[in-house]
Amino acid sequence: MSDVNFRPDFTTKLCLEEPAATNPYIAERRYIAGYNLADLWRGRSYAEVLLLLFLGELPTPAQIRFGEILLIGLLNPGPRHVAVRAAMTAGVSKTAPEHLLPLGLLTGSGVQGGAKQVAEAHQFISSHLAEEPHAFAERCLGESSTTPGFGSEFGDIEPIWQQLAEDLAAALPDSPVMQWCSAFNQSLNRQGQGWLLPGIAAAGGLALGLGARETMGFYQVAIAPGVAAHGIEQSHKPIASNPFLRDDQYECTDLDV
Repeated sequence: MSDVNFRPDFTTKLCLEEPAATNPYIAERRYIAGYNLADLWRGRSYAEVLLLLFLGELPTPAQIRFGEILLIGLLNPGPRHVAVRAAMTAGVSKTAPEHLLPLGLLTGSGVQGGAKQVAEAHQFISSHLAEEPHAFAERCLGESSTTPGFGSEFGDIEPIWQQLAEDLAAALPDSPVMQWCSAFNQSLNRQGQGWLLPGIAAAGGLALGLGARETMGFYQVAIAPGVAAHGIEQSHKPIASNPFLRDDQYECTDLDV
């Protein structure tokens, strides 16, 4: 009989559980990145503890304010967002309610406003921070280069995301990442382009010191409340309330068989 453990325990720096004296399979205390969970729920905000999970240490007061603005800004990306739209469509279509959030997040994991685009924007920003932002923006525009995380919505700049980015930059005024992105965005504005939500999430993660994978995860956690709330709201409606095209919006073509 081999002594090799074919199912070794996972190791993690994020969670430690102290077993109860009467039953080793249940927890008496749980520690999150070294902090007693009970102390955290008694004296810390949600934003602080969420940042603790991703940073591995409690954030500074400036990081807390930055994180709160970012979390609220990402909280509900609205019904035009691919993840929210998917959850809404599934909800009104009578998909099981417990599947609405994972379905929405899975749909919103790609490159069109999703988590994958956040990772691409993270890589784009981090790899060009050494560039002079205004000159680099002009070069990107002149060469028609892709600028992940920046662009236009329906041919125009989305004002609400510009405001969110400005408030984030004001919360961390000494952040080189936010300074570079703000200058880069200003040059793009002159050509009708600007911040997109995944770009803001990517810049926010970089400013907090998060890697690309961590920033993707943070983004998905942050948008989850809006995805869930919209999907559940629609689940109470009759399926006929889903907007269908009017008859005059269809184009019927005779096919030669």
